[in-house]
Amino acid sequence: MLAKLLEMTIDLISHEQMTAAQLAAKMEVSVRTVYRYMDALSEAGIPVFTQKGRGGGIKVGSEFRLPAMFLTRDELDMAIAALSSQKEVATALSARDKLLTLKTRRPSSAAAFYNDNYVVENSDAESNAVLSDKMSSVIDAKRRRQILRICYHDYNGNTTTRDIDPYFLVYHDGNWYVNAFCHLRKDMRLFKIARITHISYTGGVFLPVSKERTYTFNMKPRAQKIDMVLRVTPEGRYEAEDWLGVENVRLSDDGVNYLAAGVVYDDEGTYAKIIKFGKNAAVISPASLKEAVIKMCRGSLAVNGGE
Repeated sequence: MLAKLLEMTIDLISHEQMTAAQLAAKMEVSVRTVYRYMDALSEAGIPVFTQKGRGGGIKVGSEFRLPAMFLTRDELDMAIAALSSQKEVATALSARDKLLTLKTRRPSSAAAFYNDNYVVENSDAESNAVLSDKMSSVIDAKRRRQILRICYHDYNGNTTTRDIDPYFLVYHDGNWYVNAFCHLRKDMRLFKIARITHISYTGGVFLPVSKERTYTFNMKPRAQKIDMVLRVTPEGRYEAEDWLGVENVRLSDDGVNYLAAGVVYDDEGTYAKIIKFGKNAAVISPASLKEAVIKMCRGSLAVNGGE
């Protein structure tokens, strides 16, 4: 059966679309068996669809590529070896020859289009686990072309339930997002993973089409940029290098502390990062930035009963 499934998959990719009768005749099986193979391919995560009507037939999603998404180079080697052992089966040899062609066209350095080997780390182990579970659900649905139903909390405090077609994950400024087609808005949208509270499968699948990365992270107008200089202790040096780059942190004239310089946004995000240094950093310039950081600290103390 493996040989037949591989043959059917490659034939569909090669011809873009074939009827069940054409596939049945070519593979020397019944039409009913062809549909049974379709179910098996769908369960394996291959987006196989039936297009009804005149000129219709069986097809594979336009973005599906067998070498990149279905088999790694090691898996290709294993499949070729398994098929080669069935020397008395003509279809097995045919499938083997096609896989050999795919392998020779694929460079050994080619990475899989999907990579599940990601690590999510933060200081909150429980939140970390929840975020990882949600990302796994999105990745799995993306691979299987499954439509997801999510409960989403937006930046304005609104909660909506949406059906989405996940296209790709996006990492930006320490946060994970999923760029997906939103059935509610009838357009591509960017959803922050941390703002999704519930994820479930609708049971439906989607036929992927080419989507451009048109998302933006400008949720609100950004503040103006300023030239910042910090005095940083040896204990805060590495954190400053992670933020501003090692080339922008140098030993100060006192031979002990460091000067960290960079162009940053004059907003609360920058103030919070400076406060996070604690006693390991002090603002040298501009004076307006120093005043803003002090004001934020005082505001936090007032909220927490410190003043």
